[in-house]
Amino acid sequence: MGGQMADDVISTVSLDLRVEDEHWLTSDTEQTLQELAETAFNAAAHATKSGHVDLLLTGDAQMQVLNRNWRDKDKPTDVLSFPSDDLAFESGILGDIALGFGVFTEDLTKLKREFNAHFSHLLIHGYLHLLGFDHENEADADEMEALETNILAELGYSDPYSTGA
Repeated sequence: MGGQMADDVISTVSLDLRVEDEHWLTSDTEQTLQELAETAFNAAAHATKSGHVDLLLTGDAQMQVLNRNWRDKDKPTDVLSFPSDDLAFESGILGDIALGFGVFTEDLTKLKREFNAHFSHLLIHGYLHLLGFDHENEADADEMEALETNILAELGYSDPYSTGA
């Protein structure tokens, strides 16, 4: 299902950030997590739709509980998105995104990516899920990945789906 594309207006995202796993606070970032998240979300909003997002930075144990309870997958994951219901969405509340530190850092190491690029990619990926984008079939995946890649390029990051990323 494709997301809604915005007109050529500057869009911004309001963000509530909650850090539940202290490991997020010891990461070597050039910017604060808040600033990095706002930058990623605002780039995504400019390409799609603006609104409000609650962002949870947590650990693997909490991500496993969320993944089990909401997706019937009893394992931790890197990013989960919880879109708002239609009424809240129409009033500008897009939903919630959760990132799990353990799987995030495992992927960061495995993919040999820099923290800011990977963090931004997962936030944009989660944001697009809030807007109704998915990757359940090849056509939808191609659409979502192209949008992610374009937004990340605007931020100066490489294509996360290329073999050299």
